[in-house]
Amino acid sequence: MKWRVLGMIFNRLYFNRGILYQNFRQHGWLGLVYLLLLLLSLPLTIGTTYRENAEEITSLFQVRGELLWFFAISIPVVMGLFLFRYIQAGGPADLYHSLPLKRKHLLTMNLLTGLVMILVPIWITAGVTGWVSTILEEPAYIFDGTAVWMWGVTMSIISLFMFTLTVAVGMCIGQSVLQGLTVYGICLIPIVFLGVFGLHLNRYLSGFPNDKFEFGSRDISPILRISNLGYVPPDWGELGIYAAMTVILVVLTYIFYRKRHVESATQAITFRMVKPIFRFGFMFTVVLISGAYFTMIEPNGSKYWGVVGYIIGGIAGYLGAEMIIRKSWLIWGRSLLPKFAVYAGAVALVLYVPVADWNGYASNVPTSDRVEKVRIGGEHFTYVDNQYIKIDEDRFYSTNTGYIDAVVTLHQKIVDSDLSLRPMGVNRVVHDEEEVRIDYQLKNGEKLSRQYFIPTSRFQEELMNMKNWEDYKTTRYETYFLDGDVRNIGIRSGYHRDRTVFITNLQLIREFKALLKEEILEQSYEDQLSPWETFASVEVYMNFPESSSKLLLDGVNRSATYEIKPSYSRLIEWLKQNKLYDQLRVSADEITTAQFIKQEINSPGNLKMVYADPQFIDGNPQSKKMIVTKNKKIISELLQRQRADFYTENDTVYQIKLNFIRGQNTYMMLREDDLTEDMRAILLDN
Repeated sequence: MKWRVLGMIFNRLYFNRGILYQNFRQHGWLGLVYLLLLLLSLPLTIGTTYRENAEEITSLFQVRGELLWFFAISIPVVMGLFLFRYIQAGGPADLYHSLPLKRKHLLTMNLLTGLVMILVPIWITAGVTGWVSTILEEPAYIFDGTAVWMWGVTMSIISLFMFTLTVAVGMCIGQSVLQGLTVYGICLIPIVFLGVFGLHLNRYLSGFPNDKFEFGSRDISPILRISNLGYVPPDWGELGIYAAMTVILVVLTYIFYRKRHVESATQAITFRMVKPIFRFGFMFTVVLISGAYFTMIEPNGSKYWGVVGYIIGGIAGYLGAEMIIRKSWLIWGRSLLPKFAVYAGAVALVLYVPVADWNGYASNVPTSDRVEKVRIGGEHFTYVDNQYIKIDEDRFYSTNTGYIDAVVTLHQKIVDSDLSLRPMGVNRVVHDEEEVRIDYQLKNGEKLSRQYFIPTSRFQEELMNMKNWEDYKTTRYETYFLDGDVRNIGIRSGYHRDRTVFITNLQLIREFKALLKEEILEQSYEDQLSPWETFASVEVYMNFPESSSKLLLDGVNRSATYEIKPSYSRLIEWLKQNKLYDQLRVSADEITTAQFIKQEINSPGNLKMVYADPQFIDGNPQSKKMIVTKNKKIISELLQRQRADFYTENDTVYQIKLNFIRGQNTYMMLREDDLTEDMRAILLDN
């Protein structure tokens, strides 16, 4: 009898038929729309797609995954806005709160309605999908029941998270439009903060790495997670985080609803304590975006555009926040400036403390005895199936004490030199500049990463000491690929792109790999800085599946590219012995003429990239004088030297075109200092 009475009370208070009937009558169409969209996107696609060879998939998000995720992050938000519209409008708020129901009971009924409208369409779709996959005689996709179950769980958790986030935000916001904007703003704020605040740190904190917050940062936003969903479906860890946040949001919703005043409907912010949080958050976000924008467009030599951007963003952000809160642009009063000063001070403090000199970040250089291993060049990624996959990083670290000493010595000199911070503008190129990325794994388990752009000439001795170690060359030139199982090797001439040879003989592949690795590891510092184009480029194609587990993360296969530099004399001799050299080289007898056009570079303060430009010769800009020669000696000398691309402000180069008797013509360039006496003579005579 006791349990029966309790059950009747429970049903009466929490499962009010009138509220349920009204909710489904008024908003049930949203559930039907959700069901229709899911059915059209998943089981219909699976049932109507035709493939000659069925694709085996492990996740249903590999079938229209982006569209399905879009539905999961949009439809539940709309449901939350409609179901709880009654707390945002004055008349409905008075009506609903006058009913003989406690707030927690009313909230439970609406949450239950949303729960049903979300979960029923998802699991009906999952059931139909499983049924469709079993009746197809020639399916386009092959998957098992686990994929269907995982899809249903994932869609359920993400949809419920977006729904409960919308409801929780609605308790603190009194307008439906602002509520929806705030929901998506909250989802995007982590990306904005990490990305834009990372730019701030990179601009004003010496040594801060560019990619500190870059890789994997999209996964923290359900909105941007859509970009790689089909390639990296959510795992149980990610789903567990969303499920935990959903539970927390439900608890917060009950707390907020209990303290929310009915008359706060139509107000922008319903709680006084939320207003300062909103002001600071809105102002700080606008400050970061404005500061980043002004920093990116600042002229060369300017140091204060970023600061001006922060000031403008602070003013605009605070005024915008006040207008939103008060729902009017008439916000002027005596308290406006004092409040602005308080918030501006807080924002300035947050911006200044991380980049201040006294925090020790910029001057922190570990001693060699504290370093367990070190890596130069940062993390390595491979691009596969529209996504970047990180390669196992252990192979890039070195425990060699001599190499560690060389890296620490370079790092210490960089810090002692107190270099000026590099501007962050678009297309900023600095002459004689080199990027140095250092990652330390310390013996205490910590990881310390720094990134610098240094003038090569000032650190030539330290760079040479570091780059002459095999540990650096192995990482920089990826020689570890040559230790793997190679299927074949392709070699393309650097002088004529149509000249290509392939090595498929296993014995020749082993000999070539060994020689190439020796040449790379034994090259001098000067060879690494060679300004000349290579004799040939090498493409090494890895064998699979044996090599994949050894070389790359997650069994991804790929090829590796190397250069055959003119200084690789033993490797070039090997090519000659195996009758491969003549198939790659270009003879002067194959060329009819060589055409020269002089190009003057004069752009002080604005570095320009100079490269072999076919349009400069074929277009013949401004009818520049062209000098043509058939001299075979000069043509032979041209075939021995090709200047690589370089940056300059002021220089004289010659754009050159080699006209072949047969086949595609070749374009190259030389600086004026590169010309031989015979070339100078013919150019001066003309």
